[in-house]
Amino acid sequence: MMIQQALHTKKLEMLQRQINDETYLHAAIQRLALVLSNELMNITTEGGKNEWRRKRRKQPQEQI
Repeated sequence: MMIQQALHTKKLEMLQRQINDETYLHAAIQRLALVLSNELMNITTEGGKNEWRRKRRKQPQEQI
């Protein structure tokens, strides 16, 4: 139990240092933006963007 508490305390201290690091925060925000963008574009894997474009091209065009 003491080991778990010590590890928990150590992790909290590390997170507190990271939160105060502007470079870390910038990188974290960039990662969040990338994940959200990928979710919105329905990109789940590397190269998924190309797959998404390919699927769109294969869909039949609507007739007017």
